[in-house]
Amino acid sequence: MKIQASCQCGQLKFASEVEPILQLCCHCLDCQDALQTDYAAIAFFKIDGTTVSGELAEKSYVAESGSKTCRQHCEQCNTPMFDRSEGFPKLLGVMMGQIDAPFEPLPSCHVFVRDKKAHISIPEGMKQYETGLG
Repeated sequence: MKIQASCQCGQLKFASEVEPILQLCCHCLDCQDALQTDYAAIAFFKIDGTTVSGELAEKSYVAESGSKTCRQHCEQCNTPMFDRSEGFPKLLGVMMGQIDAPFEPLPSCHVFVRDKKAHISIPEGMKQYETGLG
């Protein structure tokens, strides 16, 4: 199944022939800042086998690990699209809200729940990590 994603204006596109290796919800302050939302729902794909086309811009952060991490968005419409981290150089995170149907978001866990907004509830039984995957 080909998985595709695009920004709101359609100029920035993503495609993958393989399923993501991990889906999660991240509540870290960097994701909250970059997306201007309560948390980021991200599907991570191996970079090999994916294609990205279009013009993008990025905002860089320094993760707690000291690695540089970037949140990339469409240069034209500003739609948040990707998460790239030096700590995971072979992975590309794609914002699940931008992935086309029939993709079904199925996050396996929530990370950085210590930064979770008080009004957000996490489904009972869902794995949670105070910081990153541990």
